[in-house]
Amino acid sequence: MADSRDITGKNRKFKGTSGIILPKGTQAQRADTESGELRFNTDTNLAEYYDGTAWKAIDAPPVITGFTVDGGSTVTSFTIDDEAAGDATIVISGASFDTTAGVVTFVPETSGSTVNPQTISRDSSTQFTLTVTRSDFNSTDGPYTLRLENGSGIAALLQSAITADEVLPVFATAAGTLGTVFDSLAVSGSTLDASATDADGDTITYSVTVGSLPAGLSLSSSTGYITGTPSATGTETFTVQAATSNGNSTRQFSITVNAVPTGGTITTSGDYRIHTFTSSGTFTNTISNLPIEYLIIAGGGAGGNNDGGHDASGGSGGGGAGGYRSASSTVTSTGDFTVTVGAGASGGSNNGSNSSFNSITSIGGGGGGTVSSDTGSNGNNGGSGGGSGNDDSATVFSGGSGTSGQGNDGGGGPARGGSGGGGKGSAGTNGGENHAGGNGGNGAASSITGSSVTYAGGGGGGVGADATPGSGGSGGGGNGAARSTSDATNGSANTGSGGGGAADSNTSSETQGANGGSGIVVIRYDTTSL
Repeated sequence: MADSRDITGKNRKFKGTSGIILPKGTQAQRADTESGELRFNTDTNLAEYYDGTAWKAIDAPPVITGFTVDGGSTVTSFTIDDEAAGDATIVISGASFDTTAGVVTFVPETSGSTVNPQTISRDSSTQFTLTVTRSDFNSTDGPYTLRLENGSGIAALLQSAITADEVLPVFATAAGTLGTVFDSLAVSGSTLDASATDADGDTITYSVTVGSLPAGLSLSSSTGYITGTPSATGTETFTVQAATSNGNSTRQFSITVNAVPTGGTITTSGDYRIHTFTSSGTFTNTISNLPIEYLIIAGGGAGGNNDGGHDASGGSGGGGAGGYRSASSTVTSTGDFTVTVGAGASGGSNNGSNSSFNSITSIGGGGGGTVSSDTGSNGNNGGSGGGSGNDDSATVFSGGSGTSGQGNDGGGGPARGGSGGGGKGSAGTNGGENHAGGNGGNGAASSITGSSVTYAGGGGGGVGADATPGSGGSGGGGNGAARSTSDATNGSANTGSGGGGAADSNTSSETQGANGGSGIVVIRYDTTSL
């Protein structure tokens, strides 16, 4: 029979302002009749329909937008450490969650058992909080799909949400260069650090799996530190593996080995590398702005001559010690630097030669004054030189002037006794009226430790006529000659350019003062500052 409202075309009952009231009842009151029937289930508070076989709920499906693990950032996938103890807290966010009967599970996508939460809190229709036991997951079963199912049976799926695996070792140093070291200089400790840490405390074994370390270096399998003494320059790139029983991490690193400065005789003392030049040569610097300490000592002056053939009881003077400089400096550029080592003077009264490095010069020691035809002469200028004595008068001949910072004046030479040459540390003494020769001045202690050079050489001793000669100062000055002695002793180059001793004062033939000791140049730097 037709509905009169359909005939008139004005259906006043269904205007869109109100809904259709469905039959209501509990789940137990369902009547399985025919497909297509609708009803409202008062137990589930959802509408449902009968499909001819079963009643199906009508519900809005839940939506998962992301989750956090232990307070971390919101993600859609996460690797959980199944070797770690305890539970993890997972907070799921989304929409249309069933706050009464919603259920969360983690379903393996390959094989194995479903992981169920230990606890679940249905905070709201947009958030559930749950705890899971980390060890319930298994790396061979994953990844796991996160499933949130409402009471209606409608579920949201987030595939590959959880992957179970060991947390791998984490390297302490970022990929790239581990540092720059120097050829022939030992590397120790954690200077080159390729170590890693493991959150689970598993033992880590280190190895190089790709490439090779610079020659002379080795990787500790237990610490991850690279130590040894490089023996070739260049850059090597290699891969280090940090392995545990549960997994491995790898990282690519590089190490650059630079050349070290060369030149002279090279020794070490503690952390210092020392270049000693006993003859002229080249210091080749490979490091920009290299901080150094230097010791530059010039050649010693020769002792004064006696021309012989006359009865001169006065004495000639000893040669002065070579000039001395020692300080800290910086070699700013790389390349070759000329090192000049001054020779000790040969023959009487001559000055020693200068020594220099990097525009720094020490002046050679002055020669001692000579005796000629019963007269004497002043010592030469330079590091310092001793004056000679005169038998015929009381004239005093002084030692030569030392350049500032290079050496002190030698002592003056009164009648008869020749004066000693000056050392860096002190002036030589005057000769005595009783013909005793003056002593050489002492050398000053070197500031370059770790070197065999301990003094800027002392001045040579003055000669005596009828008494003992003056002695050389500490640091290598030669002794003077007594009347019965035909020659005097040279200064010692080993201790730093001592002045030569004076010649014999009373022989029938000319005698020549002894040679001065040769200079020396020492350069050192702290290898820990490179």
